[in-house]
Amino acid sequence: MSRSACRPFAVAAATLAMAACTTAQVRLPPGFATAAVSYEVSGHSPRRQGEPVRFGPYSALEMREGGTLSWGVPVPGFDLVRSAKPVAYTLVARDQSPVEVQCRSRAWTLGRGDADRRLEIDATALAGPLLACGLKLDGFEPRPLVLSRQGGTLQGRLSAPWGRDYAVRGLNGLVGSPLPLGVPGGYAIVDGDVPVAVVDVLNAGRVHFDPALDAERRAYFAAAATALLLLDPELGG
Repeated sequence: MSRSACRPFAVAAATLAMAACTTAQVRLPPGFATAAVSYEVSGHSPRRQGEPVRFGPYSALEMREGGTLSWGVPVPGFDLVRSAKPVAYTLVARDQSPVEVQCRSRAWTLGRGDADRRLEIDATALAGPLLACGLKLDGFEPRPLVLSRQGGTLQGRLSAPWGRDYAVRGLNGLVGSPLPLGVPGGYAIVDGDVPVAVVDVLNAGRVHFDPALDAERRAYFAAAATALLLLDPELGG
């Protein structure tokens, strides 16, 4: 199974985005790109089920990736469809403790009408987060990564075993375009107002780290970055 090399864009930006699809990059937070340590990603797009995801010294191995399952729930006058996809892997890096990750992404869509005149509403927020993961650094209890739809982007949090929580923010800006993407083209993991990692999911993908991070924290954020690379933000759409 392969994934298209281009993420969907907002309708208003479609022409520009498709013309520049092979070089499109998410707009990074101001000042972050100049000092960031950046890695190209392999195994993200095109995506083949079960293939390891790798960037720099980090590899997501033992990939256990279920297919996307969708089923309808009877609701009078409407079509309520639930879609879900599980994934699990182990993030490894030389001289670092492994991070075991288990995730489930799920979406609810409420629709009415036929193919010619159909109205669909994203009802995922009523049933919980779009993405819920548990990350277990060797020797510590599992910690959560959750991501939910908020307006036209995604927002969430990542909890770390060293006792700190980080915001996760969808990035909808595209380099060279004033128009926002219809779905996030990347994600920033933020400590207060300071980005510590940025994940660009466009095309083959890139992962950027704050160079001040120590090796253990960088490996933990790499495990979270992999979950964000594997997420389909249009699940159920």
